[in-house]
Amino acid sequence: MNQVTIHWDVVIALYIFFSWCHGGITNINCSGHIWVEPATIFKMGMNISIYCQAAIRNCQPRKLYFYKNGIKERFHITRINKTTARLWYNNFVEPQAFVYCTAECSRYFPETLICGKDISSGYPPDVPDKVTCVIYEYSGNMTCTWNPGRPTYIDTKYVVYVKSLETEEEQEYLTSSYINISTDSLQKGKKYLVWVQASNVLGTEKSKQLQIHLDDIVIPSASIISRAEDINTTVSKTVIHWNSQTSIEKVSCEMRYKATTNQTWNVKEFDTNFTYEQQSEFYLQPNATYVFQVRCQETGKRYWQPWSSPFFHKTPEIGKK
Repeated sequence: MNQVTIHWDVVIALYIFFSWCHGGITNINCSGHIWVEPATIFKMGMNISIYCQAAIRNCQPRKLYFYKNGIKERFHITRINKTTARLWYNNFVEPQAFVYCTAECSRYFPETLICGKDISSGYPPDVPDKVTCVIYEYSGNMTCTWNPGRPTYIDTKYVVYVKSLETEEEQEYLTSSYINISTDSLQKGKKYLVWVQASNVLGTEKSKQLQIHLDDIVIPSASIISRAEDINTTVSKTVIHWNSQTSIEKVSCEMRYKATTNQTWNVKEFDTNFTYEQQSEFYLQPNATYVFQVRCQETGKRYWQPWSSPFFHKTPEIGKK
């Protein structure tokens, strides 16, 4: 009989698993009721109680069993009355689980499935922090990002609010992370307030408002290092050739470089325009491998390009070209 019971446990677990994969455990045919207190979605670390009530025709349950993720629970089960039992968890910290309960109607028959339920634990959202909006040149979009804080582990939605300071018109954009907003939809002037609201079933939080001017948040088109040239004159030097397709006239740039054996970057700053290919000169140690990266911003503005892809170059030995 023990072998039969063990095999029936496997059958029930497989049935629950496939029901859960194809639409959720709540789609199974129940012979009773299962519920969770305080709720099926709750704050991680809470104590919870799961109740199971059998309503099986021609069955007076001898025993009621609980399973979590297909594994039979052995402890913290209390029989409340002839048809109802309670399973208690202290400090529940699993983000997701599926639980179900069964009844043993007779010692000569296998367990009968009563019902099952998906449960989730997580956190209310933190206040969205470090809201940033930029326009990458030629992208046609304003990209807004923020720091969401710690993971919530449950479904959390974000609404980005964009309000024109010139017309007072307000637009909302629903997303689950960052948002790209077409600049064609930002025709209500140049000045806007932007803020982000995060919400899930456990709470709602709103960021501080960010004031922007569309002309101040443009990031120039990406800069690319194309090649390096070693010139062996009286003092050997390396020329780095690089460029950008930006149409912005006044641009400030930084190029950082270091030997691959070093941890500290050296940074060279300069103002430029991109009507011609850029050439930057460096006096480097011979027979050493260096890495270079460049980034630019519109002069006097706040936001920089990301650093360009690393460009590696090995300088020649002394006396070699």
